[in-house]
Amino acid sequence: MPRPGRVLAIFLAVVVGLYALLIGVTLSGDGAETWKPELGLDLQGGTRITLQAKAENGEVTPEKLEEAASIIDQRVNGSGVSEAEVTTQSGDQIITEIPGEERQDLVDAASRTAQLRFRLVWGTQTKPASDTPATATKATADAAKAVEALDWTELSLTEQIDAETQGITTLPKDYQAAVDKLQAAANEFACTDDNLRKVSDNDVADKPIVSCEPETGQVYILSPAVIEGTELASASAGVPQNGVQWAVDLSLESEGTQAFKQVTTELTGQQKQFAIVLDGEVISAPTSQAAITDGRAQITGNFTQATAQELANSLKYGALPLTFTVNGVSVEGPSLAGAQLNAGLVAGLVGLVLVVVYSLAYYRGLGLVVIASLIVAAAITYALVLLLGKSSGFTLTLPGIAGLIVAIGITADSFIIFFERLRDEVRGGKSLRLAVESGWKRARNTILAADAVSFLAALILYIFAIGVVRGFAFALGLTTIIDVFVVFFFTKPLLSLLARTKFFGQGHKLSGLDAGHLGISGRKITQIANDGARRRPVPAQASAPAGEVR
Repeated sequence: MPRPGRVLAIFLAVVVGLYALLIGVTLSGDGAETWKPELGLDLQGGTRITLQAKAENGEVTPEKLEEAASIIDQRVNGSGVSEAEVTTQSGDQIITEIPGEERQDLVDAASRTAQLRFRLVWGTQTKPASDTPATATKATADAAKAVEALDWTELSLTEQIDAETQGITTLPKDYQAAVDKLQAAANEFACTDDNLRKVSDNDVADKPIVSCEPETGQVYILSPAVIEGTELASASAGVPQNGVQWAVDLSLESEGTQAFKQVTTELTGQQKQFAIVLDGEVISAPTSQAAITDGRAQITGNFTQATAQELANSLKYGALPLTFTVNGVSVEGPSLAGAQLNAGLVAGLVGLVLVVVYSLAYYRGLGLVVIASLIVAAAITYALVLLLGKSSGFTLTLPGIAGLIVAIGITADSFIIFFERLRDEVRGGKSLRLAVESGWKRARNTILAADAVSFLAALILYIFAIGVVRGFAFALGLTTIIDVFVVFFFTKPLLSLLARTKFFGQGHKLSGLDAGHLGISGRKITQIANDGARRRPVPAQASAPAGEVR
């Protein structure tokens, strides 16, 4: 490394930039509490959500419950590091425990079925709903009977769309009569949360429904689903180009792409709408301006970044095989506190102190390099833990803290490998400046191999483990990467600079590189000004008198 000073300057600039980013993110938060790492369930408690399952046919199987728990776990954890715990209970319940205070968006993410369907808009409410509940109930019941009496899957797309009129005139007589009953139900439909829940409970893909868009209150008569959510390939949240409002972008599989192309082709130029329906609720009902052939759609609305991301995650991980109701939301205290937590922290502190004491006792002045490197590694780890907590929901649990403590040993091991190679080179007669470079060449491959094994173990554990064990694996993997970064771009260039000083270069007895400490009997460590030359030490004995032969 020809210019260690420059490398150190760049390294410190990166660390300063990391903290500048952290300060910016923190100041945009809600106060001093945001300087603390996000803690997991075991350290700070959290929210416990109890979901009660109900199947359309009345059967809740263990397989469906486990599948639903897996989907909910993916939704809530999002990036996989927020340490939420999702378990099944009593054969028909799912318990979701989320660190921190109650968040309604996570409650919604856990309980939402996320059944996405594309339906054609057959009609809208033509008059305001009456104030008489009995009228609405009768109209809805009549429509339900008419819908159940017919096989709606027999209808083709072309039969559902009339290019000449705004209505549906190509339906067979029996079907048109059923649509008339749906129109009567729509005219009596009030867009309330209670009614939307009823629609969601009775939302069947191959039947028409009456529903509404909550933001506008617009009531729609909707056809059987022409595209199912199972045809969804991906979903992501973002701000469209030249836009200011968050939206959710959808991408369909091949069959869905063909169906969407057919729908938009038939609708183009007719000023007719198709509705994007989620759990029976109309999210948006756009018109088609042109045929869409690439299978891409966009859900727009009054989204914030959080709500758009939550919806995208719900759609991305798939619909739940069961319908759930929220049976209870409660605040739980931490499972680890007091003596248990203190014991864990004391264990970490004792381990750190032992590493420092050993480094100073055995390596003397070089031990200060160990301490400086550990401080820098700790500072980087702290900043990244805070940033990941704010951006990805990473929470620090006791197993995660254990992963950070284990990293102390991994980092110390890297120093030992480097220092021992360095001391071997000095014992061989090289100056410290040459020994740093040649020792580093011998040590770096060993350091990389050891860290690669550690990182691979953490990666495998993270992939195959569940729950808080993944927090341990994530912390171990993160600190292993930090160890490589610190050793290569801080410890090595720092030693290259120190080798040029008189204290280390000439082997001061407190430097850890003096002849006695290295076991070099009768020789003295010297510093060679020219890195390409080598000076032979003079034996420490009296000169023989002139003319005397010894």
